[in-house]
Amino acid sequence: MRRLTHRRPKRLRSGRVRTVISFDLYNALNGNPVLSENATYRDTTVSGWRIPTSILPARFAKFGVQLDF
Repeated sequence: MRRLTHRRPKRLRSGRVRTVISFDLYNALNGNPVLSENATYRDTTVSGWRIPTSILPARFAKFGVQLDF
């Protein structure tokens, strides 16, 4: 399974302090592949075999700061 992630880090240096500011965007293209499915065979109705039980979550963003001194 391939997760669609974009990361944009920005590296800054001030004397002996190094800072990395990052922005991550997960599921950037808003795909929805099936992560798991019902593997038990009972019938072929709505609650039956091979019905997806979870998909990739919607897109979300994460901000981060790392300080090295």
